[in-house]
Amino acid sequence: MTATTHAPPFHSPPPSPDTTGEPSGATRHLCTGVHVDEEFRDLVIGEICTAPRRRVAPSYGFDLVPVMRHAWRALHLTALLRSALAASALAPHLLGYTVTSLLIISGFTLLVLLEWAWDLSRRLTRRDDQTLRPRSKKKRRHLPRFPSAYDWKHGKDERRLKRTGVFSLVLASIMAALAYSHPDQGTLALYIGCAIGVLAVVAGGLRQRWINHIHKAPGLRPRRLSHRERVVNEQQKHPCVVYRRPAHQKDTKDEEQGVFTLFGTESPFVGAGELIHQWNPPMNVQLLRPGSDDSPLHEREHRYPPFKPHELVDHLREAVTQLREDDESVRLPVEVRDRVYIAQSDISKDRSLLREPVSTSVMRRIINRQNPAYHYFLEAIVPDADGELVATVLLQVGVQGRTLSLSFAACALTRTPDDFRRAEEFGQHGKRAVISAARRGLFSLPQEIRSLWRFVYYPYFIARALVFYKRDPTLTPVRNVGIGSRISIRQEHAEEWSKVQLDKTRLLGHMKNVEQRLLKATSDFLRSRGVDVSDFDNRALQIINSGIVNMGGTNEFRNTAVGDHAQINNNPTQSTTPGGAQSGSAA
Repeated sequence: MTATTHAPPFHSPPPSPDTTGEPSGATRHLCTGVHVDEEFRDLVIGEICTAPRRRVAPSYGFDLVPVMRHAWRALHLTALLRSALAASALAPHLLGYTVTSLLIISGFTLLVLLEWAWDLSRRLTRRDDQTLRPRSKKKRRHLPRFPSAYDWKHGKDERRLKRTGVFSLVLASIMAALAYSHPDQGTLALYIGCAIGVLAVVAGGLRQRWINHIHKAPGLRPRRLSHRERVVNEQQKHPCVVYRRPAHQKDTKDEEQGVFTLFGTESPFVGAGELIHQWNPPMNVQLLRPGSDDSPLHEREHRYPPFKPHELVDHLREAVTQLREDDESVRLPVEVRDRVYIAQSDISKDRSLLREPVSTSVMRRIINRQNPAYHYFLEAIVPDADGELVATVLLQVGVQGRTLSLSFAACALTRTPDDFRRAEEFGQHGKRAVISAARRGLFSLPQEIRSLWRFVYYPYFIARALVFYKRDPTLTPVRNVGIGSRISIRQEHAEEWSKVQLDKTRLLGHMKNVEQRLLKATSDFLRSRGVDVSDFDNRALQIINSGIVNMGGTNEFRNTAVGDHAQINNNPTQSTTPGGAQSGSAA
């Protein structure tokens, strides 16, 4: 059977709040981020809005569509201000008012110099405060010493400040002379400068108004989606993810250190966050009948598997979904869905799986056939802190060679930057915040002048958006063009896992909760199908009690004894293992 256009999705997860009404906190923060962080805005425009040849990564805990819409708004607003700056400097010269252009350009230069002088003076003041601050109550003798690198750098900043001040005074004098000799053009330059200031104030206030709307709006999704937004909306929710394999090259560094990771140094789970936990190697359990271990293997093993892989997947899905039915105080809002990872080289010819919805029969065929090109995972997502924290657990099920194989991976998605969440702080939204943002817009004119060269990206982005306006290139094979997901804007600006503090315990708790339930549900299913689970239960107990996040490599345990009456022999003459770890004896 093949997929049909009208077939319902295979065990689709409950609808996300972003698509049904109230947006998540992560969605609000990312929409705010495109207004406060220009680099993040350009990342969304360049990698999502105007890069249709690459499929977008799955969205975990947020909706990408409103982020795209606000990225375009922020880009248009910034482009309007910078185009006004460029036009105010060039248009008078083209109309014959050369002195006016010189005055405006000189005024822009003077603003940049004053900002530079202000930064230097603040730096010098901060250093003077640190130098004059008493470090000890004891009196110290001031002995003569040679100038240090600190003194030389301090004096260098002072000389820069003096040169900047002198140049600013000379430039201001020249501007005054030009305005005095050409009063009409000087007056026109003054009017244009005031208009630029008013425009900067309006732009700053309007940006804050949008941020206020993002903070309190009941819905952020546009009523009518553009073609690109509809394509992105389908791709971010599609069960098939196209990933890129790393470049084929020999790396001897990992071989020398003896490091081995199951999914490689570059995680294929784009968008799910940092890969922090995995079973290494996967768990393999022989499908044996319960009985004595003395019986021959051919009598105990199931010649034909007593179940199909999709039956175990259905049982695990139901067991994890039951966590959503608990009381409100202890309910785990887990979302269970099917995920298929396909390399871009494996799907380059046949892309029918991407064009049509994945039906129940197609998904079960993928699970049962275990095609090496289609990597199926049962994905359990636990969003927390209103989407700011997301724990993702992926379990791969395979039955081959009369053996059940289970592969496990867990990823963590951490919080967005603090600047993206500033609107939730006291006094950072409302009318006073709009007035403050308008004032900052006026004082940020020197920064806009220094970033005026970035205006060249605006027509480039507009041209790319118009070229790919009404088509999805990922559905049609193109020579030498890959469609694998390259980047996730949410994961790119997430907090590093090594710097996470209290949130780390919460994420690890969610992962362990889902992991234990998967192991227990698997044991119950195997027992109900007549499979000996003694070996599986022993290995599952080791995984549950393990306090080590298994990310590959070699673990050495020294001076450790396990069991009743265990002893450790610390004899110095005892031999050591080839790996260098001392081999003690334990009874």
